[in-house]
Amino acid sequence: MMTPSADILLLSGMLDDPDDRIGVGVIARLLQKEDELGDLPAMLQESSDPVIRRRAHWLQHALNMRIRRRRIREMLEKPLSEAEAVQVLVDLHLLWFDKDIPAEIGDETEEFVRRITPELTDSLDDTELLMRKLTLLPESETTVRPESYCIGTVIRQRAGAATLICALFGALLQKHGIVPVRVAGNFGLMDSSGNLLASGGSWHLAKTDPDTAEVWQPEKLLRYIALTLFSCSVNSDSYRYVMSFAQTLSGDETPGVFDKFPYPFTIH
Repeated sequence: MMTPSADILLLSGMLDDPDDRIGVGVIARLLQKEDELGDLPAMLQESSDPVIRRRAHWLQHALNMRIRRRRIREMLEKPLSEAEAVQVLVDLHLLWFDKDIPAEIGDETEEFVRRITPELTDSLDDTELLMRKLTLLPESETTVRPESYCIGTVIRQRAGAATLICALFGALLQKHGIVPVRVAGNFGLMDSSGNLLASGGSWHLAKTDPDTAEVWQPEKLLRYIALTLFSCSVNSDSYRYVMSFAQTLSGDETPGVFDKFPYPFTIH
């Protein structure tokens, strides 16, 4: 177990200050020493002082969000395995709905994947039948609602952005030679023979030319989803959301990430 330095012990001793402004400042200082904290946040969450416990939870939440942003950033820069693509979908959901319980969203997504995987084959007929069975409806990409790009909400509501559904099913079907594509502006899934499961109001089978279809690997779709959620954050006028997604996409975890933004985000 890492022994906290004198500076960290001094700062942690100030977490019981009754002034929230001071408490937030102490948390910010502790975050600057992230690599030196070790098990301290977990230990502080066991404190008998409710103020220290609450602020320790804030500190742990901030650390978890940093880990999540870095993991998304790293994964979006490489080809993804099935499990990694699912993890990014869960992480993106938790980046937007940052008060949701991570274990619940992870377990719910894992259970959904476990249930549908046995029904996925190299036949898009089977996939189309599964979509009908699940009543999993694709929404128009022109209707940009953040919840449509969050895996937990999509699983519960059985409707979501075609990009998200194609990213998930594309990752699960890649071992069967089926890839996500964009044809005539709509996303879908295509096999090597040009058979297409197209979105656009509802899922439907069609035929396309494999040489002209625009292939989108799951990681490219996930980058698109992350950028769409970033756009949603700007539209929300939420400094917290904008900062979180800007830091995720840029890798810059300082307030200086806004230096290249237009007013009013340059005010920080």
